[in-house]
Amino acid sequence: MRRCFVFFGLFFSVVANARSASIVVQPHSIGSNPARPEVVRQCGVSLDTPNLKSVSDQVIGFGCIGSYKNGGKAVMDMDFQYDQNFDPRGGDNISFVVEGVSIDKRLSNSGESILKFNQGDGQPVLVPRFAYKESDCGAPVVKTIVSPIHGENWHGWIAEETFAKAHGQCKPAKEYTESYRCIHVLVGNEKMSAQLDGVCLLRKLEYSLKNGFSYDLFINMMKTLRFQGN
Repeated sequence: MRRCFVFFGLFFSVVANARSASIVVQPHSIGSNPARPEVVRQCGVSLDTPNLKSVSDQVIGFGCIGSYKNGGKAVMDMDFQYDQNFDPRGGDNISFVVEGVSIDKRLSNSGESILKFNQGDGQPVLVPRFAYKESDCGAPVVKTIVSPIHGENWHGWIAEETFAKAHGQCKPAKEYTESYRCIHVLVGNEKMSAQLDGVCLLRKLEYSLKNGFSYDLFINMMKTLRFQGN
């Protein structure tokens, strides 16, 4: 079931504040594993995950709960826990909610969408109730950038929140420091959509999970995503 290949860096275009930039992940030999067939059938999404091992020495990969069919929701979930003293705060997990609903329809329902369009805006904004708002030390979010992304048969956006530095003696959890990038994701097409309501990823490119899941590896993984549902 496992497939190995050279995990070449892929181009990911980021557009923010009416300017364009490119993120290029440098080539590196690292294995990659496709989603299991039963996960693809149940969740309606295929994507490849980097061949990395978690704290339990198990190769990481997505599972699926529920179904996106007949008006339902499926949860495509992957733990990447490495720290044995893990605190289940959501920082070591990537979880997509997949629906048989178009991205345009999902955006029109601000009660369930992590993003929404305000009248007159050219790109969506992060819905406040889905935002981190502040770190565990009470340091507020000082900047939120929403950037468009696209893949083989989908498009969408990544919203990234940046926190102020903590004051006083409080030491924030690692996810809220400048070493990490805290993001939310909404992607889809005319038939399906998927949302990731918050994960903090390692800013530095690393080919292990010791310090977390690297943002660049996440972007490479997203570029393999394909919606399979009809």
